[in-house]
Amino acid sequence: MSKSIMTAAAAITVFTLPVFADDARTPPPSQPYYAPDAQACDDIGLTIYFQPGNAELTAHSRDVIREARQQLNGCSVTSINGTAIANDAEGAADKLTLADARRSAVVTALDAHGIRSARTELQTDVSAAASDTVMARKVGLTIQASPAQIGS
Repeated sequence: MSKSIMTAAAAITVFTLPVFADDARTPPPSQPYYAPDAQACDDIGLTIYFQPGNAELTAHSRDVIREARQQLNGCSVTSINGTAIANDAEGAADKLTLADARRSAVVTALDAHGIRSARTELQTDVSAAASDTVMARKVGLTIQASPAQIGS
């Protein structure tokens, strides 16, 4: 008899627990919920500097590209425009070769971080005067973006 009373008490406890669980739930919010604002997806201007005579990205340059990727999270890149400058080389042919290598290094790094666009235009500028060559070893970029849209 005591076994059946214990079994009945256990069954009643198990079946009535969901009723008490409703009382433990938090009530719905009393204030309206507003979804967070959509990301602005503003244009980003980047300047990637290189060591003199070198086309290899520095650690700082890789960090700049990584930060740009974070800023573009949730955005669709619509175009990439820029200019590669290599006036730290000696002759015109060397300047063009170095500027092309720098441009290629930046495009490869952007692509590796998922920053790509069907409209990419990177030019080469080797026209700076000798007095302007101190920081004329860079690739300057403007990345235009818009909010990403899913579906059409």
